Amino acid sequence: MMSWIAVLLLAFPAVASAETEQEFNLCSAYVEKAVAGEQTDLGWPVFVKLTGIGTNSLGGFTEAKTGKMIRIIVGDREFSRSTIWVPIPSGELHGTFSSKEVATDWQRTLAGQLPAAPCGAGN
Repeated sequence: MMSWIAVLLLAFPAVASAETEQEFNLCSAYVEKAVAGEQTDLGWPVFVKLTGIGTNSLGGFTEAKTGKMIRIIVGDREFSRSTIWVPIPSGELHGTFSSKEVATDWQRTLAGQLPAAPCGAGN
């Protein structure tokens, strides 16, 4: 019985490896506005409105990644991570953070300190 298990693992090595999370990079051309909201039971939210080109790019990306875990990245920082159950054609994102200071820092970054590249799909 043990020899069959070894043969199966050798024959199908991809089964044992985890799928890589896909990344979507926010850049200066993709973000129109960012606003820090009032505290909720979940934490301090930051709402992001994308530009037209950012909205189209995110909509296509999330349509292709339905059912998969994705990360929204700004530079080398993770803004959010979630499983995409339906495409996001609205161009509206939000992240929730543990403190007002962290949310305010994200709002400032998204409102004016974004890198010019990379933009859109990564990985």
